[in-house]
Amino acid sequence: MKITIQQLFFIIISFLVITGCTTTQTPLPSENLTPEPGTSISTATNVVPEESATLVPTPSAPMKATVNDEGIRLSDFEDEVTRYVAAATKLGKEFEENQVREIVLETMIETLLLAQGARETGFILDQDSYVKKFENLVIESGGENQFQQWLLDYQYSPESFERLYKLQIEAAWMRDYLISRVSPRAEQIRARQILVSSKSLADDIYNQLQNGADFTYYAWGYDQLAGGELGWFPRDYLVLPQIEEVVFNLQPGEYSHVIESTYGYHIVEVMEREFDRELTQDALLKKQRLTLMAWLVDQKANSSVILSQN
Repeated sequence: MKITIQQLFFIIISFLVITGCTTTQTPLPSENLTPEPGTSISTATNVVPEESATLVPTPSAPMKATVNDEGIRLSDFEDEVTRYVAAATKLGKEFEENQVREIVLETMIETLLLAQGARETGFILDQDSYVKKFENLVIESGGENQFQQWLLDYQYSPESFERLYKLQIEAAWMRDYLISRVSPRAEQIRARQILVSSKSLADDIYNQLQNGADFTYYAWGYDQLAGGELGWFPRDYLVLPQIEEVVFNLQPGEYSHVIESTYGYHIVEVMEREFDRELTQDALLKKQRLTLMAWLVDQKANSSVILSQN
């Protein structure tokens, strides 16, 4: 499948939002949505006269941050900010510069932590594999001329492109390694609810249930489309954790007390429970995302991250 230069840019930007760290939630990208970046672009080597080769050492590049003694270059950071702003502008999204800089820095730190994790886990990116990925990327982007123009348009030097994409290949490997270890099966509950907007009404219904009223009557009475059906769900899936906390302590046939939320007042009944049920695709994606986020939180807590004042 051929991709355009514009698509290539947005794929590159979207790779960074692997943990929902932007202002909107982003599903985890699958492997085939992120073209694997390639190898270094050949550049001419500057030949230093033998008599001057030992005169002055090359100064180290300024760093924006250092993560476990591995630096994030200030120039790479500023270029990523520029690319992020360009992407937001093309999409017509509003942004605040300080927030953009925080998002980009946090994302680059997370990418570097993932890359470091890949190496520690045993992944080795050899040059031959990188060359093949790069050649494939150039072909998919429309050829050498278009790709070189894209580098110019989006402020990549051959060196910065290689540097950043080697990190992203490693980070993508670690991301996929972590989510591949998430079981597609889990304990799940099937539940239904009675949802009303008034606390007094909810209390009255609860008292009626306690006196033997039929839960089905009220569930369908206040939700004539679905009868209050919530379907099957695992832990850490519902948008209302206060409901989840209660219902996972109930047995089939039992119902909760009145639970208040931003949606109203709920009484939730557990209909069925299975301890090893296959997750829906949406539930699996959320579980994978939570696993990835938890890993990053742990890595940050156990890593040395030093920020510069630049």
